[in-house]
Amino acid sequence: MRNVIVTSVGMMGRISGWFIHKSVHPLSFGIGSILEKPWVVDGEIRVREILNMTVLIDHDFIDGAPMARFVQKLTRNLESGMI
Repeated sequence: MRNVIVTSVGMMGRISGWFIHKSVHPLSFGIGSILEKPWVVDGEIRVREILNMTVLIDHDFIDGAPMARFVQKLTRNLESGMI
């Protein structure tokens, strides 16, 4: 057993929304489906592909501020196509 786990329930169908999963790992990602949804872009509503992802963190492992920065950078990288 390692430090990070990734659960991908989005592979099993079209799941709209987030889910709360349980894990004994300090860092856990729950990945849903990519769905087309209305999204505000440059002040206009447009249809975009949206990925719902839950990130669970053990607060004994990392404090909230560094984790918030990590999730913010992860979001930027995913949105820009870097990852």
